[in-house]
Amino acid sequence: MTTADDHWPATLERVTGVLDFEAAPLAGGKFEVRAKIRGDISQLPALVGLAARAAVQLDKRVAAADTEAPVDRKAVLARKDLVRAIADDVSAMFVTGYAAAYRLELARILWAGIADAPRRRLEELARPRP
Repeated sequence: MTTADDHWPATLERVTGVLDFEAAPLAGGKFEVRAKIRGDISQLPALVGLAARAAVQLDKRVAAADTEAPVDRKAVLARKDLVRAIADDVSAMFVTGYAAAYRLELARILWAGIADAPRRRLEELARPRP
């Protein structure tokens, strides 16, 4: 039997597909990798835009290795692999692969975080954290 929320896992994979990862310079010659939304999402349905903003906020939590659910070690390690690939300036093909793997992890933990009440949980996750 299907429910009204069965589309969310696939939708979240598409949502994380609009994320791009860029290296932002920091003091001391270091950098940090940030997720950003690629392109204009203003024409997408409101909940999809909300999910994209929630994915960016969730990426910040993963980057900080937040231990609060839904962030888990698997997602943190996938992000570290992506950051390492960007830092080592490896082939673009490998960076693309690491980014794809991390996007899937983001979609997985995003779904884990919103599964019980998608609309309400997305609104909570999309709010910037202090």
